[in-house]
Amino acid sequence: MITQNTVELYKSWFDNYVNQFVRQYPELAENIGIKADHSRKVSNEIVGIAENLKLNKEEVLLAETIGLFHDVGRFIQFVKYGTFSDSKSQNHAELGVEVLKENNILKDLSKEYQQIIYESILNHSRAEIIQDKNEKIIFFSKLIRDADKLDIWRLITEYYVVKEQKENKTLELELPDKDEISDIVFESIIAKKVVMKESMKTLNDFKLLQISWLFDLNFDYSIDRLYNKKYLDKIFETLPENLQISQVKEIVNKYFRNHNESFTY
Repeated sequence: MITQNTVELYKSWFDNYVNQFVRQYPELAENIGIKADHSRKVSNEIVGIAENLKLNKEEVLLAETIGLFHDVGRFIQFVKYGTFSDSKSQNHAELGVEVLKENNILKDLSKEYQQIIYESILNHSRAEIIQDKNEKIIFFSKLIRDADKLDIWRLITEYYVVKEQKENKTLELELPDKDEISDIVFESIIAKKVVMKESMKTLNDFKLLQISWLFDLNFDYSIDRLYNKKYLDKIFETLPENLQISQVKEIVNKYFRNHNESFTY
């Protein structure tokens, strides 16, 4: 069983865990703080989705826990490697599961709940969810993937607004800020497929990857929230005006129109 008190204890542990890195590595405090804030906001986002789906209280608390812990591996990753790029370091989801197990954080939960949390964390960073006989694992993996995307859109659009005054290469995965768009990235979006991380060569590729996440959202609530927050509008404003980007905009327009004909994107 998972209760509100259980989740409050998890939040307290999470705060203490993050703060130890801030104290030990004050020069890294800004990026550690960004990821900690992201984790808390993803926890809020996943609760919003879960409540919209009318899950029961215990299921909402389970979702909230997954949201809080989904990126708990980011802190040791950044301290150890100085990057949030999994390809240049270690898979942060796998690191996160290791952290939870080493600290025995979920010891009071049932084996079923532990498995759902661990597998959902692992699935949140994969190109696709690994299919499982346990439908709850698949369901909660979908929840965390949507919630994570929603807050990353918030985070990166807020950053793009202040980028010229306060550049943060870590948030850009150290990618070069060039006008070029890789063919494979463009072709993926034209096919309405999520851009693979391995395809990225420039910051514009990364921005198009972020736009392509639209095609991987699992719940109507998530699509509605993305539309209402106008996150993709804000990303488009930072991209060059050319034929390729115009084509991408039209694909996004059609996707939203097909989702809800009343939208005029």
